[in-house]
Amino acid sequence: MTHLLHTIALHEYMTAALLLLAHLVRPFKLGPPLARLFAGSGALLHGAALGTLLWAQGGEPVGLAQACSAVSLALVVISLFVELWYRQPVLGAFLLPLGTAVLVPAQMGDSGVLVPSLKGPILPLHVTVALLALAAVAAAAGVALVYLLMERQVKLKHFGILFSRLPPLQVLDELNRRLVVWGFVAISLTVISGAFFVRGTGPGLSWSAKEVTTLAAWVMFGALLLARFLAGWRGRRVALLTMAGFGVLLISFFSAFDPVTRVAGVQ
Repeated sequence: MTHLLHTIALHEYMTAALLLLAHLVRPFKLGPPLARLFAGSGALLHGAALGTLLWAQGGEPVGLAQACSAVSLALVVISLFVELWYRQPVLGAFLLPLGTAVLVPAQMGDSGVLVPSLKGPILPLHVTVALLALAAVAAAAGVALVYLLMERQVKLKHFGILFSRLPPLQVLDELNRRLVVWGFVAISLTVISGAFFVRGTGPGLSWSAKEVTTLAAWVMFGALLLARFLAGWRGRRVALLTMAGFGVLLISFFSAFDPVTRVAGVQ
């Protein structure tokens, strides 16, 4: 049943993404509301399916597929929130396809499981904030990419379809800032819960690849926010650093899983 709900949600996300992409190319009045309807109903079905699975497992995802599913749901919710908050439905044409793409591997079954060392009484909280951090930073990276595309059009004075449809560069920069702040807060909670609670052996780190890359991403985004607030950084370099930080956090995400074949061999 949960697989069926996931499949229906995937098709609804794809429909919503196509509607927004069509609206980006040639605006039509019914495009955004229909896209919101499909994305919203898909998110409800997706949340029901994922929630049922996690409830049966004590709140803990058991593999890479479920983690991808959770990130996908978070990205879709962020996309809907951003679209409604900024009154810019075309932003969803970039964020919603990203959330849809992340759900595709979740339909193919697990290719990895959480490393055995990640056990503890508040593992569900630790994993939840880690996945929310990844989703927020992924959305920020998507906005950063749009910013770079728009900035290039301005520099070349080649004002194409993106320039006429998307919000100004200042709005994109502000949205990037907010998403990075949310992501940084979630990464901070991930680091704190991982260092002090998850292992159940007191404070400390094992300096695994996952922990090192998570700390590196935390430092990068912390430095980026300081540069924004204290040095007034804006624009292109902030967008590039956002995308670089997302790449580091992505490495941390995949480092948290062991391939099923290797784990099975050890057992």
